[in-house]
Amino acid sequence: MGYILLFIGFIMICFAVGWNILGSILLVLTGIIIVTIIISSSNEKDRAEERKIKSKELSIKREEELQNVIIPAYNESRNELFDKYGAPTKVFVLAQYNLEKEIIVFEEAKRIWILGKDLPMKSILSCTFTDDKRIVKGEISSITKTKGGNMVKRAVVGDVLLGGAGAIIGGSTAKKSTIITQEDDKIYHNYTVVINIDSISEPIINIPIGEYGNTVNEIVGVMNVIINRKYN
Repeated sequence: MGYILLFIGFIMICFAVGWNILGSILLVLTGIIIVTIIISSSNEKDRAEERKIKSKELSIKREEELQNVIIPAYNESRNELFDKYGAPTKVFVLAQYNLEKEIIVFEEAKRIWILGKDLPMKSILSCTFTDDKRIVKGEISSITKTKGGNMVKRAVVGDVLLGGAGAIIGGSTAKKSTIITQEDDKIYHNYTVVINIDSISEPIINIPIGEYGNTVNEIVGVMNVIINRKYN
């Protein structure tokens, strides 16, 4: 804002001292700049409104697709699976409305559905998990404090005893201490459950879980029960 006022003041000086041509040129340039800024601002506002409308339309389209296509297809496939093996004993839903992201245990039928794979329980050989965790160091901050009383008072005492130079000496004798603090480190977990199945072509099933440690424990626990029971 200060630069704008300075520029306007310069234009007024140009006219005041008779530099009418320079003043006129600067005045025209100022008008062009102002008009350009106004047009640019208006266009950006229009683009923002257009993006908002498109985003809303896309959201409505996705919701319609979810209700009319995805959910009905999901329910149909899920019901077929339940009709085949009966009521599930345990279900892990890792993503909504996607059988490829579910683990379903059918204890009576001795079958287990793992991310789209329909398997006999006896094919589960082992289960473990990995954690590709990321550690973010806590932010470090420091505060410097002055010890030994008020700096101004110390300077005055120095001035009385030593004269003008004493003000500097007396004021500089106060001790300073710096306190450094660090926030706790943050750990971001990224778990993956690893299941070994009785298959030469695809012996490993990796199940990304993310940060949900409780889900990892439940899945590993269920798999260990299945392995321990030695289903035939």
